[in-house]
Amino acid sequence: MSADGAAGTVRRAGSDDVDAIRRIMEASFDVDAMPGATRLELDRALDRLLAEPDRTAVAVEGDEVVGYCMPRLDDLTVHPDHRRRGHGRRLVAEARAMVREQGLIYLQLHGPQHLPASRAFLDALGFRYHSSLWRLELAPEVEVPAPSFPPDVTTRTLDPEGDLASFVDLLNDSFVDHPTPLSWTAAMIRRYHRRPDFDPSSILLVSPAGAPHELVAFTRVELQPNEAGRPPRGSIRLIGVRREWRRRGLGRELLRWGIAHQRARGAGVVELSVEALNETATRIFRAAGFVPTIEWPHYVLDAASSSGGVGGPSR
Repeated sequence: MSADGAAGTVRRAGSDDVDAIRRIMEASFDVDAMPGATRLELDRALDRLLAEPDRTAVAVEGDEVVGYCMPRLDDLTVHPDHRRRGHGRRLVAEARAMVREQGLIYLQLHGPQHLPASRAFLDALGFRYHSSLWRLELAPEVEVPAPSFPPDVTTRTLDPEGDLASFVDLLNDSFVDHPTPLSWTAAMIRRYHRRPDFDPSSILLVSPAGAPHELVAFTRVELQPNEAGRPPRGSIRLIGVRREWRRRGLGRELLRWGIAHQRARGAGVVELSVEALNETATRIFRAAGFVPTIEWPHYVLDAASSSGGVGGPSR
């Protein structure tokens, strides 16, 4: 992240900035060595940018894009060759404006524990610790019961086009009370579903018995490549249940389905991520045998301030 130094400007991103942002991501990948990060995640982040470029800010030095901030991914990154020139502060100011426009009360960024300069940057701007996202892993030898859904529901896999609108509604309703802000648009989901590696069978939908088009819960899983000679890693990307359908065991059974689905396709370790503040989900995952392996702390800065600027005392 950037601190103080040379002049530059910031603006909202456009679709023609993708190549420049990819170069920043690639240049920072090995330098920053973020725990748990994979190059697959870079492609996923760029997909989100293309769906809604105006939700990303870019820092410009001369005619070159040298940094970006994607609040949706809690990510602010400046190219290693352009750090300590004030780009980070300007990106934070623009990102705060973006989250205000979205009706959010704070800007949230990842604060890597292994990068002292990044933590010092956040402290200098007045960010405060908010919560941690944890990577949990399930070892291949841990036995997990087969899924057994209640008799008053049915399950099926996703129809990417026919289910689009109702699936987006289910996503947003399931996560409206999540400890950290989460939301999706039809454009974002449609773009993901059009990826060449997208598999509709990786999304299981739950509906009331007799009403297959009324969606009340879901899970999305993914099989990820691993190091040469090692089994692929299974990933439980999301589990969501509408609020009025909770406390019926649907989340637990969706988790079991996701584990079985991935293992049937050759997965070794199965992983997932969960907010520490989401105590219900964390309890279900730990009961299934998942153990924590990586912590990603997150820090927040109020979207609005009396001064309208960026900075203030460290805390």
